[in-house]
Amino acid sequence: MAEHTHDDSDYSIIDQAGMSLNHAPSGLYLPGIDSTTHREAVRLCARDYLEHHVFFNHRGFHNHLNHHLLAVFTLGAPTTRLQEIFDLQKGMQRPSYSLESEVDINDENFAQYFSDERHYPNFVRFFQRKLESAGDSWKKVACNYFFHPQIFPLGMSGLFHPLIQFGYGLEFESQAITATALAQACVHSPSYNKLFSPDTFAEICSQPGKSNLSLMQLLEQIRQDQRKSDLDFTSEPYRHSGITAFAEELAITYSKMWSLSPTKEAIDAKYHELLSTVALIYGSLTKPGYQVVLHFVLMHCLTSAYFLPIIMDCLPLEKQAKLLKAHCAATLATFVVHGCPNLYITPEISSTDTHVAVSDSQGNINNQWLDVFAKAIANNDMHVAKVIRGLWRGSLLNAFPNEQPTCKDDYELPPPINWLYLARTTVDTITADSFNDMDKQLKEGKYFWKFGVVGSDEFWKNQKFIK
Repeated sequence: MAEHTHDDSDYSIIDQAGMSLNHAPSGLYLPGIDSTTHREAVRLCARDYLEHHVFFNHRGFHNHLNHHLLAVFTLGAPTTRLQEIFDLQKGMQRPSYSLESEVDINDENFAQYFSDERHYPNFVRFFQRKLESAGDSWKKVACNYFFHPQIFPLGMSGLFHPLIQFGYGLEFESQAITATALAQACVHSPSYNKLFSPDTFAEICSQPGKSNLSLMQLLEQIRQDQRKSDLDFTSEPYRHSGITAFAEELAITYSKMWSLSPTKEAIDAKYHELLSTVALIYGSLTKPGYQVVLHFVLMHCLTSAYFLPIIMDCLPLEKQAKLLKAHCAATLATFVVHGCPNLYITPEISSTDTHVAVSDSQGNINNQWLDVFAKAIANNDMHVAKVIRGLWRGSLLNAFPNEQPTCKDDYELPPPINWLYLARTTVDTITADSFNDMDKQLKEGKYFWKFGVVGSDEFWKNQKFIK
């Protein structure tokens, strides 16, 4: 393994890594981020690129260092906080493997090296060379690889992490980060046996939508599906092959019913619907009377949805529709695995949100999102800042009411969402530190993400009833 580290004063590593951070047109960021913070973000991402493996342990848990860095960078973190996050996370990372000189990955043989983390550096080199040689067309080339029939099922695996990394690469127009995303997908183990196989996914995408149901209606139909009553939902559902296979079958069946035409108007409307639905799955799990429940796995449906417009900006309409279909299918599968939970949409969640998220063209004075951003920057959980960005993007839906989707009366759209309320709930709820003893923190009253089958009665027996 390559265990070389770099000094914090060494900026030559930026060129060594080929690291750059620009900004995609549909990416979100605060005004006022200056050249100093930008330079530090580039340097620290270069260090992560050169020094660390994509998995921080041998169980395939994902390196979140550049995710965390870039999320807080876009929220306005100072250079000292960027360095602090790097220092906190570097201790948990594994050093990257050295290049295997005898391995020459190319377009003809790359599949034979799939799902083997030892080949991660070789995949990075392969994809970076491909993107560099593509010139101004590098994003198109990157997307063609991501949608390659053999790579796409891996790209949609691992709680969307290859997709998230790919989104970061395109959001910051970074060939280096994009290459690591494609490499991450290739060394990933597949999460789905059938859902994203070429034939099955083509069938999902080709359905004419005879039963044109909304996502909210699909969630309810899945809850009522009698087939799930035959399964024993366990506390560790991903270890139960019967549950995961069943989840795939339901995801295949019901994602076909979400009709999606490859037109800009339809795709914009369906993205609004999808983002709102995953936000409700994230933010309205808590049964009345119980302490707030924010679920770790279901949260990833929201954090990944943030990146869909960024990726779709680089795709033709037909592939945009396929990407939305894929995210829908993976979300439905994740929903089923966790027991098809009910959503408890309180008046606070569905109240009118008049607060517009800060954007490049708007002032900051008295904007209530700024307090949320500050808390997200200071939070030592690796996911909170990403959640806030997902909710921040959602708040733009309220900012442009004339662009809200319209539909037939029997098509049940999600209700309006108070995105700021969900954002405040997140930063005020997740108080445990990812980098210290979790059991000790929980005993001290700190709060962390919940795990387990949130849709089961057994789950709620172990939750705190407060009133």
